[in-house]
Amino acid sequence: AVVSTQSTGKRKITQLNKWFDINGYNKEKIWADIEDVIIKTLIVSHPTLKHNYRTCFPNHNRGSACFEILGFDIMLDRKLKPWLLEVNHSPSFHTDAPLDKDIKEGFLADTIKMLNCSYLERKRCIEEDRRRVKERLFAKSGTRQQQAQEMLDSDKAYSLVLEQFEVNNCGGFRSIFPCANEAKYRPFFQHSGSLFTETVAVTVD
Repeated sequence: AVVSTQSTGKRKITQLNKWFDINGYNKEKIWADIEDVIIKTLIVSHPTLKHNYRTCFPNHNRGSACFEILGFDIMLDRKLKPWLLEVNHSPSFHTDAPLDKDIKEGFLADTIKMLNCSYLERKRCIEEDRRRVKERLFAKSGTRQQQAQEMLDSDKAYSLVLEQFEVNNCGGFRSIFPCANEAKYRPFFQHSGSLFTETVAVTVD
């Protein structure tokens, strides 16, 4: 088993959870608070990320055309309240210590597996983009409302399949959103989008 060293001060999450248990702390509450910080941070950045994604992939509406790994640095104070220190959009994957190698290799393997990358998937995405372009150019029969609804239904069905695949192949990952108290965060997503639009408009003016 890989153990942490006094020189690095690094610990596995399993070791941290064991320390919580030994000292009588409620680890479920601690992790729920940490997840709350992460979700709210992503809500703040969501409008910008969405705008940049649509700018780079204007015709890609099914699945994801790219992904990003973020590293959240969280500090717990003496009352075990989490505080966000920073978010690294390019976290280090150096394996200078055995613990790094053990954690990061597994992390990358789980990431690649969950992406489900394949040549056929890439080909399908390209064909899907071409089909959408042709539909707009040649004005496929049917009202715009009907076309929009058909596209929405198709995307929802695909999203359900994709979500189930991620659940079955998440490895060491754990989904934190959507969550049981999802309704708590939905209004923030709506308001953050409105604020982003208003801010951009003011900047342009």
